[in-house]
This record gives sequence, C-alpha cells and structure tokens, in this order.
Amino acid sequence: VTCNCFTISDGELQETGVGLYPSLSLLNHDCWPNCVMVFEGRKLQLRALRDISSAEELTISYIETLALTEDRLRQLEDQYHFTCRCQRCDSRDKDELMLIGKEASWHQLKEALPRMERLKADSDWGALLESCSRLLSAVGGDVPDENLYKLRMTDMALDASIHLGHWEEALRYGQKTLPVYRQYYPEPHPVHGVQLMRVGKLQHYLEHIEDALETFKQAYEIIKLTHGDDHPLTTDMLRKMDECRHELEQQSSHSR
Repeated sequence: VTCNCFTISDGELQETGVGLYPSLSLLNHDCWPNCVMVFEGRKLQLRALRDISSAEELTISYIETLALTEDRLRQLEDQYHFTCRCQRCDSRDKDELMLIGKEASWHQLKEALPRMERLKADSDWGALLESCSRLLSAVGGDVPDENLYKLRMTDMALDASIHLGHWEEALRYGQKTLPVYRQYYPEPHPVHGVQLMRVGKLQHYLEHIEDALETFKQAYEIIKLTHGDDHPLTTDMLRKMDECRHELEQQSSHSR
C-alpha cells in the first residue's frame, strides 16, 4: 500500500486523500515523465504530456520533480526502495540552476523552510507571510528568482497572501514565479498550468483584464492537455476567458 497508493488531489492539485489503482500502479517512474496522473473526483486519468512512440514506455513521476537530484534520489530510495537511473538524474539536469546565487544567502532560506512549512501546516498565515517577506527581502539580489529555495519561499508567501486577502501582494509574488516555472516545466505540466490559473484569477479580481486574459490563455493551453477537454478546470478556464473578453468589450464600448 505504501509503495503503490496514489495521492488523490483536486483539479488545483490540493491533496484530498489516497487511493489504490492496481492497473496504473504498474507504471514505472521517471523524473522527466511522458505522462501525468490527473484526478476528477475519485476517477484517475493517465494523460500524455507529449507525443509518445509505440515502442516507448509510459512513465510517471512518483514524487515532486521540482527538487535537487540528491533529494529526489533520497526520497525514491526511502519511500519506493529503488535507485533512479533516469536521464535527468544521471545528468543532474537543472541542479546548477536550482542552486544559483550566493550560497550564504540561499542557505538562510533553506534552513528556514522547515519552520515555514510548520507555519503553513498550522495555517498561521500572518506569521508565515511576515517571515517569508522578511527573508526574501534579506537575501535580495544575492539570490535570483530561479533558486529553488527562493522559489519555494515565494510560493509560500503567495499562499499566505491569498489566505489573508492581500491580493496585490499575492499577485506580485505570483508573477515572480511564472518565468521560473516556465524554465523548470518546459513541457506542459499541471503544476505550471495551475500556477498560471492562480495568477490569472488574481489579475482578473484586480481588474487587470488584458493581463488576465493572456494568462488564462496560457493556462488553458496547458490544462487542456494535462487535464483534458472535459475536466472542470478546463471548462473553468474557457469561462474565465469569455468573462475577460466580455469585460474588455464593455470597456471598449464605454470609451467610445
């Protein structure tokens, strides 16, 4: 059960439970998989992230792939009892980029992350936002946005800002993450699609309608592949784009 269960998540990738799906548990792991698992309620779908040849094995990632090679290897060995030999692990792809910046500065972020995770688990959003903001300001330009620990800290600041209703601040943090997500997820990936959707909703709420429409379009192009045309998240993106177009038409007619 420990090795073969899947974490069940909603359309926005928030965990809601675990489930055992015997057929799909036969799939092997790759840190750059060609497929992804997407849930709709308790229904699990296997969806291709790119064109796959008939002779190619279907693979998924058992873990969060946005992590250093040594951390991925450790988690796979501890939880699934095998040593990953995929191309990404052998080449240590992206490791150098993930650790970009002044080490003494990003090490502060790395050491603080467990405490930030506890604040998040306790839903102490005020303390979490204050701590993240202070740490991010302290490292400043010494640590580029592409640094893995800065990205995780920025994402937690985004979550805290949303829970506190600090919409402008949330948008500022969200926009910082998008170019970084684009680098780490060059192929369509649900994590990138959902992040675009979150930023688009913030832009829409703050009446940055043109920006929101463009962000929703980018999210839709990913989500229609990773979630499918019939998934509620895909239809929600279509509805959001229609709302933006309608609001822009109204603005145009009022300005005449």
